[in-house]
Amino acid sequence: MLKQPKNSAALYVQAKDFAELKHPRALAVSPDGARIAFTLSWCDYEKNKYFASLHVLDTRTNRVQQWTRGEFSDRSPVWSPDGSRLAFLRHDKGLDRIYIISRDGGEAEDVFHAWGSFAAVKWADDFTLIVKFRKNDSTPEIEKAIAEGKEPQAKTPVSRRITRLYWRMDGEGILPQDSFQLYKLDLATKQFTRLTQGKTDIGAWDVSQDGTFLAYVTNIHRDPDLHPFHQQVIHLNLKSGKKKDLPCPLGEKYTLAISPNGKYLVYIGHHNMNPAWETDLVHPWLLDLRSGKVRDLTPRFDRQANDEMLGDIGHGGGAPLLLWSADSRQIYYQITDEGDVYLARAGLKPGKPERMWPDKGHVASATINGKSLALLYLNLDNLGELHFCGDCTANRLAFEKVATFNTAYLKSRVFGKVRDVHFRSGDGAKLHGWLITPPNFNPRKKYPAILQVHGGPRMQYGRTFFHEMHYLAAQGFVMFYTNPRGSQGYGQDFAAATVAAWGTDDFNDVMAAADYLEEQPFVDKKKIGITGGSYGGYMTAYAIGRTHRFRAAAAQRGVMNLATMQSTSDIGWHVRNELGGYYWENPKGYEAMSPITYARNIRTPLLVIHNEGDLRCAIEQAEQLWTTVKILGKAPVEFLRFPEESHGLSRGGRPDRRVARLEAIAEWMKRWMK
Repeated sequence: MLKQPKNSAALYVQAKDFAELKHPRALAVSPDGARIAFTLSWCDYEKNKYFASLHVLDTRTNRVQQWTRGEFSDRSPVWSPDGSRLAFLRHDKGLDRIYIISRDGGEAEDVFHAWGSFAAVKWADDFTLIVKFRKNDSTPEIEKAIAEGKEPQAKTPVSRRITRLYWRMDGEGILPQDSFQLYKLDLATKQFTRLTQGKTDIGAWDVSQDGTFLAYVTNIHRDPDLHPFHQQVIHLNLKSGKKKDLPCPLGEKYTLAISPNGKYLVYIGHHNMNPAWETDLVHPWLLDLRSGKVRDLTPRFDRQANDEMLGDIGHGGGAPLLLWSADSRQIYYQITDEGDVYLARAGLKPGKPERMWPDKGHVASATINGKSLALLYLNLDNLGELHFCGDCTANRLAFEKVATFNTAYLKSRVFGKVRDVHFRSGDGAKLHGWLITPPNFNPRKKYPAILQVHGGPRMQYGRTFFHEMHYLAAQGFVMFYTNPRGSQGYGQDFAAATVAAWGTDDFNDVMAAADYLEEQPFVDKKKIGITGGSYGGYMTAYAIGRTHRFRAAAAQRGVMNLATMQSTSDIGWHVRNELGGYYWENPKGYEAMSPITYARNIRTPLLVIHNEGDLRCAIEQAEQLWTTVKILGKAPVEFLRFPEESHGLSRGGRPDRRVARLEAIAEWMKRWMK
């Protein structure tokens, strides 16, 4: 439980407090276990920008040193096999760059840069890097600027001719013609050699510990956009250049890792070729590279082998981690389970995974090198701890806490109390959520409340610090955020309950959460608001079109018309399996599931919030809702638009806009509920 500071000058949580926090990411432990490298990211609110620098912790003294400085966003550190150097990535002066810095000190050296994007870098040996890279579209003017050492400037073309469904991506914009492929960088000669070809991006990949071969995932279908799960694993011999298909079934593969002894490959994935959105649970699958046999290591385990935690302080929901023990006998990975994300271990034979991190909360990152393991842990009460284990091959892991982050901030604020809540839906289904009371809570008073619905929908709220929830609680609201059916963390049936049935069990579960709030003696049942983003924005708009029980609503970056979302979203063509067909195959279903169908019924004061650069849920979705409610004139409605911002404004948008969004939600709820 967060301790209340004794300092009488302590503040309640503020809208811009995210700028007070520093976030460790991208852990990398050295081969000898003596150092843990990581990036530390932060926000400079005055400059309205984010930065990240490279830091290294000495595991013998627990002393942390900052290795890079400047207004950059360093990322993806990785140690050389001999542990003498650290490679990392940086974007500077219009180019993506690979840097190397010595463990003995000195300035980082820019060893290679290019007009494009480096997605990841790994060492093949002490003198060779393997890089995942995509070249940007170029012009003679850009090439000339690069040759002259000047910063290249991209210009808007006269026109664009589109031939693929996959031509843009939220947060990136319009994609280059090139795709992410694998390259080899010889550090002695600086020769940059392309290793793979294809029009689709290389997915998960790894390089063997002895540097002799690669394994990577690629889509082999002639129309990969319409068939995204035709994913094959390819073996590439780095000496001969020969490639061969590995005998893995087709299907989605999130990540893969080659065992230290080179005998095995494990990947996180599933083999359903036509899944709905993240309803088929992904598991670790083991491929014996000698026999060609493939097996699910946890076939009867009804949980997702991935991090599906939602939050707004820089952790969670990323690519799944997958790590081998030094003896090639065990793997480590994350499991999402009932509000937690924990570190799990599995052997090479099918069975039940071991939970290797006992505490409730969020294991957001981990790294193994040799026998050494380091992880990043957060929970409801802490904002980042590094823990270290010197021997991850042991039956029981002995962790030592070696660093804690943001303690001064936690001591400077007065927080509301957070508690787990278990309740039931109308049909008896078990539900789970978290309730925050305002700071200095008086149980004899009546408070307005806000019900928050998460996006995804197949993500989870959980036991991790959530700035937005604490800020709104500090504004005097009881906050209740839950995991309705359709969420991850409670098994495959729970996650798949809403397939082709949006607005059914999920809506009933949200209503059950509202019922729970109304039953609390400290909640004013006539003053309950609802909000949420993405799928949560969908559910907010859907709910106020189906019921008048809420006093105010803020629908954020949501889907309002599933028929048009199919064509205007950057991933809209993927909806077929999720929504029971394309629109022309299931028009009545789309109509029944879409909030716009019920907009004529809205009487609840509504704030529509959307981002003009959102390619996931295009702003036309918000425009449809806003225009309909405004024309009908049955409810107060306002439209708040954020220029330039993508779907992820609440987590990584421009700092002043993040603050404006939070303050707008608080002001709207106060206007109608206080």
